[in-house]
Amino acid sequence: MFSKKGILVANVFLIIAVMAFVILYSVQEDRSYYNRQLEAFEKTSFALERVTEVYLEGEQQICDVWARYINTRDFTMDEAMEFILASHVMPTASAHIIYTDSLTGFSTRSSDSSGFEVSYQAIDIFRDLSWISDVGESINVTRAYPNPANGEPSLAFCNRIFLRSPENVREEALLLRVIPVVRLEEKWVFPKENYQNAEFSVIDGEGSYIIKGRSFTEGTFFDDYSATNGALPDQAKWFQDITSRIGTFTMKDAGGRECLMVHTPIVSSRGWTLLSLNPANEFHASRSNWLLIGVVSMGLLILLVIDIVYMQMLNRRLQAAAQEAEAASRAKTDFLSTMSHDIRTPMNAIIGLTALAEKNKQDPEAVGDHLRKISMASNHLLTLINDILDISKIESGKLTLSPLTFSIVETVENLVNLSQPMIREKNIEFSFHINQMEKEYLYADQLRLNQIYINILTNAIKYTEPGGRISVTMREDKSEKPGCVRLTYIVADTGIGMTPEFMQRMYHAFSRQTDSRVNTIQGTGLGLAITKQMVDLMHGTIDCESEVGKGTTFTVVIDIPIADRQRDDMRLDPVDVLLVDDDEVMLRTAEDTLRSLGARVECASSGEEALGMLSRRLQEGREYGVIILDWKMPGMDGIETVRRIRAGKGGHVPVLLISAYDWSDVEDAAREAGVSGFISKPLFRSTLYDRISELLGKEVTSVEPEDDYSDLAGMRILLAAPTGRAAKRL
Repeated sequence: MFSKKGILVANVFLIIAVMAFVILYSVQEDRSYYNRQLEAFEKTSFALERVTEVYLEGEQQICDVWARYINTRDFTMDEAMEFILASHVMPTASAHIIYTDSLTGFSTRSSDSSGFEVSYQAIDIFRDLSWISDVGESINVTRAYPNPANGEPSLAFCNRIFLRSPENVREEALLLRVIPVVRLEEKWVFPKENYQNAEFSVIDGEGSYIIKGRSFTEGTFFDDYSATNGALPDQAKWFQDITSRIGTFTMKDAGGRECLMVHTPIVSSRGWTLLSLNPANEFHASRSNWLLIGVVSMGLLILLVIDIVYMQMLNRRLQAAAQEAEAASRAKTDFLSTMSHDIRTPMNAIIGLTALAEKNKQDPEAVGDHLRKISMASNHLLTLINDILDISKIESGKLTLSPLTFSIVETVENLVNLSQPMIREKNIEFSFHINQMEKEYLYADQLRLNQIYINILTNAIKYTEPGGRISVTMREDKSEKPGCVRLTYIVADTGIGMTPEFMQRMYHAFSRQTDSRVNTIQGTGLGLAITKQMVDLMHGTIDCESEVGKGTTFTVVIDIPIADRQRDDMRLDPVDVLLVDDDEVMLRTAEDTLRSLGARVECASSGEEALGMLSRRLQEGREYGVIILDWKMPGMDGIETVRRIRAGKGGHVPVLLISAYDWSDVEDAAREAGVSGFISKPLFRSTLYDRISELLGKEVTSVEPEDDYSDLAGMRILLAAPTGRAAKRL
């Protein structure tokens, strides 16, 4: 039996041996790869020299043909230009004919400033023409210079020609075939996947640039080399080697990078040399191979076998630990099956709403509304208790749905009401947006849908620190399933976020992130597990994006059938509405909803702007029918805005105060300021229709569908009762 120390030594030795092999093998492979890449770059550079040479010869031949023809025909300047125009078909090149004495003449292409006239007096290349050979003897090509016709860097292939002047005098001229430098650069094409930063230059016999690469900044190549690499002891000999033979050397460019330079003389030109430059680090690459992978894998496999042997030796100790873990797991299951953090959410709502009902005993309408909300919270609490007591049924997939016709408006109201106590307690900035919610009555398991939405929102509230922000968005999209709508529910918070490791198991029962802040928050880790089960049961999807310290965003998408019964068409009598809110999204969606009801809407993003619009409208002799404004706005809030409206000439205009928060604490102050009524965010179509109609004293022509008991239709019922008076009463 191996000792623990011996196994550790064997593991360390094997790891060192494997790593040594990998390092040595990688170094060898990298060196071999570098040499192959270097050889390929040199071959490609040599091939480009031949391409350049062939191109130069071809262009010179065209110029030679033109010159021979002109010299044998005794042309005038105009006749020579007509001939060249007739035979010159390249769209990017041009031809110039200039007199050798004045260095002025004409071009086949006109310029904006001088038409077809062209002057070479400012270009020093043609002040000495001794380098130009006779037609057909060699390539007569200039270095790069700015084309006087358009300023574009160009090369010129030259020949001497003779023209007949109007006085019948034979005059010497130069025929120039002018090619843009970019045309030559197009011939230098390296494989971009291998040489992404390769660049090229051409120098003459003196080291001056014919074409300059982007890495060079000085007047000559030797100046560039000396500026970054230092002066050479024997520059003349070194330069002779570069311009007379093919070779390779290393140098630093202007950016300090180590580069490889390949120099190739262009045979057909007069002392020209092609320079190919590429950063040296691009010739290095990490090359993986099966041998390396096999050796590393084999080494890891051997380590695994050794570890397994060692683990078997410790098996007796682990058995005791496993028994302790199993006992702890049973105790956890017994405890968690009797409670859940989800119970606290509806309980808080019931307690808070009960207190509000006691406070408003003299207001039957308010008490009735509180009791209705308490009933919804109680039903939700009952569902949670049943689920938690039978968690095994959820995990086994035996949980069934009980669909019925319900109002999504009621679902959202319940969602907002349940969350208000926690939001107020932590002073969280809260917003709720809806978009395109046209179908308000759906057919699904409302309690399960409530459970999904509430679990996600309460988690966001719990894990968002005081003063944070939570945004809820619900929208209706077109569903691919016939007779359904696609409800998308998004909850984004600025809470503590989740680590990628926890997100891999966040839907497991009893899973909670290990964090000092999380440990202070009550909960059992069942919320997301139950939510995921509910979403899967309703054939929906749930996605999560989270970053530690920045927050979390949950997105739930479910296709839900549309109920057969919907509210009749809701249309308001023509009314002008002023809508005031600093939330641009809410302002846009509420405006669209009001317009769909037939209202004429004007919008303001602040209380100050609303007062100005109201004042201008009153000066025009018009009034708004209803003003709807947000309670919490920066600067002047909703209550102060109402107070100023009532102090002005618009004192009798009905005003609705909207908010995503519980306004019970400010209700008295709002009534005192002159608020006509309250309406909760988000603003559904039916809610706006009912509240505006109520404020204006209009009859509500669109009513909610009655409860549907059609499931009893066609059933045969046997009713049994004792004889006598009871039977007669039945």
